[in-house]
Amino acid sequence: MTDAGSRPPAGRRAGQVVRWLCAQALLQAGAVALGLGCFVLLFQTDLWSGVTILFYRGLILLGVAFLLTLAATAALAGLGRAWGLRRRDALGACVLSLALNLSAFVILPVTVDRSISVFLLAQMAAHPEERFTPERARTVFETVYLGAFRQMERRLSEQQASGNVAQTADGYVITPQGRAFIRFCGLVARAFRTDTRMIDAAASAPSAARDPGAPDGSAGVVPR
Repeated sequence: MTDAGSRPPAGRRAGQVVRWLCAQALLQAGAVALGLGCFVLLFQTDLWSGVTILFYRGLILLGVAFLLTLAATAALAGLGRAWGLRRRDALGACVLSLALNLSAFVILPVTVDRSISVFLLAQMAAHPEERFTPERARTVFETVYLGAFRQMERRLSEQQASGNVAQTADGYVITPQGRAFIRFCGLVARAFRTDTRMIDAAASAPSAARDPGAPDGSAGVVPR
């Protein structure tokens, strides 16, 4: 039977718990702040600048930021042994930092880089006194986004680099990987009840897509 006198007083135990909780909170907050700082600073360098797709480069730099943060927080955890910290606590803090950085990266920079809505708002911000009708917005989208900025060419190039499409002598064709990705997107669309017209292209294809020389019943079929 344990001698009651060998146990630390209740007040001392409570103090130890409070110190441990404070140390954990500081370690977690420090890892999040350090991970975000490293991630942003890495983007200001030329590391992996040859990776032209923002999302892929971001994933690489996220891994580098994770390793740098892990090294720093492991050292800090070692200094906090008196407060109950262990080096393994650094791993959990860095995983949290990685998860938050990934979420912020997808929601903010990737959206800014690719969103049509952001492009439209930027055009309106450049002409705040003017009125944009749907017709004018469509014209701006076609002449600037698709024309001057050549975003369709960029998308096809990115999908080729991702392996979802392959270039042929007269254009691009979707690969088995690309078809599998679309099937996966269909599952996501149904699970979250998004606009399935983005996935079910056959059902939403405009009649203008019909080959003028094709016989009735062969709409959308492009001769090889």
